[in-house]
Amino acid sequence: MNNQPIYGAIPPTQTGAYVPADPNSLAPQNGTRDGKRFKLVVEQQPVRARMCGFGDKDRRPITPPPCIRLIVEDMSTGKETPFEEVDSTFFVLTVDLWSSDARQEVNLVRASSGAPTVSISTSTLTSYPPHIERGWQDPGPYSLMNQRGGYSTAPPGYAMNPAPHMPHQMPAYHQAYPGASPITAPQMPQYPGQYGAPPPGHPSYQVAPQAMPVMPPTAPATSSATGMFTRNLIGSLSVNAFRLNDTTGKMGFWFVLQDLSVRTEGVFRLKMNFVDVGKHMGNGNNLNTGKAPVLASCFSDAFQVYSAKKFPGVIESTPLSKCFAGQGIKIPIRKDGPKPANAAEYEADDQ
Repeated sequence: MNNQPIYGAIPPTQTGAYVPADPNSLAPQNGTRDGKRFKLVVEQQPVRARMCGFGDKDRRPITPPPCIRLIVEDMSTGKETPFEEVDSTFFVLTVDLWSSDARQEVNLVRASSGAPTVSISTSTLTSYPPHIERGWQDPGPYSLMNQRGGYSTAPPGYAMNPAPHMPHQMPAYHQAYPGASPITAPQMPQYPGQYGAPPPGHPSYQVAPQAMPVMPPTAPATSSATGMFTRNLIGSLSVNAFRLNDTTGKMGFWFVLQDLSVRTEGVFRLKMNFVDVGKHMGNGNNLNTGKAPVLASCFSDAFQVYSAKKFPGVIESTPLSKCFAGQGIKIPIRKDGPKPANAAEYEADDQ
């Protein structure tokens, strides 16, 4: 029985093996606005992680935590703009999972029928395969929408508009490569004995009698590759900028990705996209609830995700991680080594 997951609609070449990337594909993209140029630099690269599987609560963070520095340059002088002259209130970084050759996004994974049962989570799981009647949509700029009092960003190719026949709070996710289809929840199946049609303007859900429970629809079994789609990269997929001092004491804008886990083993890269969701109008920097362009993007180095049996262990805490942890960033820091229970007594005797 095949227990291997199937990646999206286009499986990556030799899943689990490193595939070199074209240097042109890895080139960072730098954007400009209001006389300033924005750059992303991955100062601390991811190295390895243990796969976290398909459970909702199991987290195995990538180590060391990727740390990305945002550089804002004055286009007229070519020099870095002092951080105190830049308003970072609405600076946001989003992250996606890509194949090691940087050719395709692998944010979604589909577990085969022989894989362990995937527990349903509204925040991480899409339990329906994509509709075949909908075509691929151009990702375009990020679409930003106010949901439940918070603000969320959707990476390129992930539309945040409400899906038809679904409550407006649920976004429809779109795969970000041509030929893919949006992943939305289809209508409930029709059964005899259902009640009358709903009033105009209301979702067309039907109520089935108790003798015939409503079951979630399933995709036609066109091949052995059937299963449920879920996110492969989980955790904090968008983070705000922090003003932090690096190991040399230099202040700057930093994005720390200390809460990222990957469900399946393989070799991957992270793609980071930076957006500023402020309006920059009037006296204040108000939130932009429409669309915001991607001002900068970059790829990380390739990193390995291991199975539980092959995982060699987490990376030792780096000086940069310790530096940021000392400034209040929640980064797990490994101690130099275990101490015996009576170590404090011996240390007191030495004084």
